[in-house]
Amino acid sequence: MPAPRTTESDHDAVMTFAHVRAAEKVADEQRAALAAKTVADHSRDAAECSALLDMLGLDVADLR
Repeated sequence: MPAPRTTESDHDAVMTFAHVRAAEKVADEQRAALAAKTVADHSRDAAECSALLDMLGLDVADLR
């Protein structure tokens, strides 16, 4: 069975989706970094900060 033919329009749609996903990933990383900074600013100590970050599912090692 021959492979389905792709058109330039199909390629453009895939590329647009990829760009949207990449932008979404960057925005998610920025929100996570802001959340971690806010938690750190309001925590009484490192243990509380770590516990709150864990509750939010944020790993400081993953943040820039």
